[in-house]
Amino acid sequence: MSQGEQLKHLIERVVLLPVRLRHRRGARRKHEARAAALATITSTLRQAGHLKAESVSRVFNVGLYLLFLDQDLADFTDDLVNAIGDRRRRFIAKHEAVLLYEAAEDLPQLLGKDFRQAVSALGTRENLITQLSEVSSDLNKFWQQHREFLGTVRNAVAAHREHDALRYLETLKALAPLEVMRRAADLSGLLERLIGVLTEIALLSASPAVIVRDMLNSSKTAGAG
Repeated sequence: MSQGEQLKHLIERVVLLPVRLRHRRGARRKHEARAAALATITSTLRQAGHLKAESVSRVFNVGLYLLFLDQDLADFTDDLVNAIGDRRRRFIAKHEAVLLYEAAEDLPQLLGKDFRQAVSALGTRENLITQLSEVSSDLNKFWQQHREFLGTVRNAVAAHREHDALRYLETLKALAPLEVMRRAADLSGLLERLIGVLTEIALLSASPAVIVRDMLNSSKTAGAG
């Protein structure tokens, strides 16, 4: 590393230290809340599986998936905020773009017909179903708006599908980590809304009466099959 690069990195560390400290404090609180939610949902999901309560299992499975996705996005953001130097930031950003692309592509399928049937089977209130439809629509809009940008990063510089080395270099140099971070923040906001709705649904579906009813309905469905 040249002396100029060393000086630039030193300035980065000093100038960005307050930002990184603030981010670290906020991230720690969110991590603790997420860890508690992960433990609770994992335990409930396992119990629902043992009891063969299929609708409850499907809802909690989606909830657990979303929390893991939210955790991965948070880890990428932590790494980008704390990264020193353009090369390191671009390296992190290109791999975060892959996560954003894959997640935005998979979420509509995860929230599809089977999931909605499970939500309805649990007797979910109409206002929660409406909220679920609204955030699902916004997730689809996110995918449509950002799929081209994220797909270009994913295919050209992250998944190494671009075999033209000069084009690879040009695409990588043009990659703006802040643009990836902005899209990650947008998706995190949508996930937060979705997790909020699912939390309310989960609280309703975790009652003994609902679980027993789901067990009976699952048993009938299995018998009919």
